[in-house]
Amino acid sequence: MADDCEKQGSEPGKMADDYEQQGSGFWWSTNVYDHWWKSLRHAYSERTTNSQYRKVNEVEMVHLMSISEKPAQPVQYRRWKLHVFTSILVLVQLMVNITYLVTKIILYIRRHDQVFHSPWLLPILLCECAYFLGSVIAAVDHCLPELIRPKPVVKEDQIKRPTVDIFLPCCKEPVDVIRDSIRAALSLTYPKDLFRILVLDDGGDDQLEALCQDLQATTFEQRLVYLRRKKVPGVPHHFKCGNLNYGLEHSVAEYVVMMDADMILHPTFLQELIPYIVDSPEVAFVQIPQSFYNLPLGDPLNDASVMGYDRALVRRDGYHGSATCIGTGAIFRRQSLDKIGGFQPQSITEDTMTAYVLFNHGYRSVYLNEKLQMGLTPWTFEGYIKQRQRWEMGAIQQFAASWKDMLGPKSRLNLVQKCLYFWHTGYYFVSIFNIILMITLLCCLAFRLDMVVGNEEENKNVCLLLAVYFLLWRIGWSLLWVGVPQPIQSRNRDESHFWWMTPFFFSIIFKSCISFKSTYNFVPTSSIDRAAASASTGWINRVTCFKQVEQFKHLKPHILFATLACGVVAWRVSDVVMNYGLTDCRYFFTVIGLSFFLITTSAHMLLPVFYILWPTNYKPEQRKSLLKYDAEGVPRFSREDCLPKFHRSVWFYEFLAYASLAFWMGVVLMFSTNAEAKICRISGAV
Repeated sequence: MADDCEKQGSEPGKMADDYEQQGSGFWWSTNVYDHWWKSLRHAYSERTTNSQYRKVNEVEMVHLMSISEKPAQPVQYRRWKLHVFTSILVLVQLMVNITYLVTKIILYIRRHDQVFHSPWLLPILLCECAYFLGSVIAAVDHCLPELIRPKPVVKEDQIKRPTVDIFLPCCKEPVDVIRDSIRAALSLTYPKDLFRILVLDDGGDDQLEALCQDLQATTFEQRLVYLRRKKVPGVPHHFKCGNLNYGLEHSVAEYVVMMDADMILHPTFLQELIPYIVDSPEVAFVQIPQSFYNLPLGDPLNDASVMGYDRALVRRDGYHGSATCIGTGAIFRRQSLDKIGGFQPQSITEDTMTAYVLFNHGYRSVYLNEKLQMGLTPWTFEGYIKQRQRWEMGAIQQFAASWKDMLGPKSRLNLVQKCLYFWHTGYYFVSIFNIILMITLLCCLAFRLDMVVGNEEENKNVCLLLAVYFLLWRIGWSLLWVGVPQPIQSRNRDESHFWWMTPFFFSIIFKSCISFKSTYNFVPTSSIDRAAASASTGWINRVTCFKQVEQFKHLKPHILFATLACGVVAWRVSDVVMNYGLTDCRYFFTVIGLSFFLITTSAHMLLPVFYILWPTNYKPEQRKSLLKYDAEGVPRFSREDCLPKFHRSVWFYEFLAYASLAFWMGVVLMFSTNAEAKICRISGAV
């Protein structure tokens, strides 16, 4: 692939060569700064003029200076410095973490007799080791440098415009939603004789067929093609993947676009994506992020997935084009798909499965972080949960079907790609350790289980290392979100999501162990939303309060944990205040530390409860009012419309974040200055 880039002799090819030659440490070199500055000038040379400022986006609120003069600190250079500083902080945090674990393990080995009488300490240590492994793999995403890719500039008479077929797979979605998607696709600013829209009906929807016939008759559009495949009973039809492959059978275009039925494409979608793939044979597909026009205010459920779309995929793109497909808004080279046998049906998440098979054949991807598509996130809480669980099932199926090919000796994936492939599934298994940790610590506080091993000095060292680690983690975690849309809100939503999704992820893991074949049952999100809506039409559920109570059936583990945690914390704190005070520092610090963890975790676990009680989401009947239509009835949107909206409810969780920062800072200061000896009448080890 590198040879192909050299033969092209293009500027992106040169940058790729420099990237390869300089290796993983290239982003510290001076040459890279020159590359980035040249790329910045090249990308904006036609958009800015002398002595003129240009607004980049409404999130970062930064301005580019005139390209006729090189500013002392351009925007990209400041971002580069922040990234270097954050990466160093992440690495230091990992070093402190491993120092803490090694110190604790050595202490447990030396004091094995005490550990033997306190077996509950071993599950906690197991969870800490698992979290450390996850932090190491996650650090790959955090520390990879961002590739500043200049926009290809080609003279008008040299522009290549290949043929493209846009696949619109459907399965019982509302017809009015699909109508908007079709009309937006038909109005793309691309030569009309070079692209078609293939509506792939997998639900046998006569209304959809009638819609397509009506659009063909009223608009005289021969580019709109309706296809319905025949499903033979007993023969696997592979759900959406099979539907896409059916589209390949009826396509002769050089490129195909994968999109969801509810996605509205920006008019410049093809115009902006084609240049990144047409002259780069090593690029198998170009991907853009998802965005949603019915996103609830405050994004309480973390639908926007800002860390994934605006950080992780951007950085993976900079490392050998390792950003995966996300299921919609991707344009594939047909030749590359043919080489691997089309879209891959081994998993119900055919998007990432296909991407990794392509990577394993030596191809790479391009991730363009531009808001060029906008669709619908699930309308109901149940629809959201089922969607996330379906993604998890797909990840488990993917690993089970391909781990030997991807991680074995014949794999063509590099080390980073192997880590990302493993973590794509491994992330969901962290839920097991979350449950173990929450239950163990709750029991330790409730039954006053001894968590201290060794003497006072040994425990002070362990506690100090733990406090330093959490302090560094909190600071580094905050810095990672600088520059993304709604950084405070997105950071807190992501942190809450990690905890409150734990029971849902764990249930799928348990289901996979009991009956793996059952994970291949596929229910479209639109069908789940429709079923949830019909279930709320009864006379009881028409009353808002009863409707809310009905939704709590999904949150029994969350409510149970929060209730037990708050009750145990209130009991033990009152016990300390009334009976012990500071006469027993061991008991005092154990209660304070465990109580703080259980209260903050309970707050995160209760977020979906707050969402149900005080919803900020829109209703399906409001859908059209959330869109803007032009004079011809075609839905339009600007890139600013794709950004999540802020809601004041996030300040509660931001307060918890600051409280956590203050708590661990206080612990560090206390143990590093021996302040605990002055405020406690020590009885036993601290």
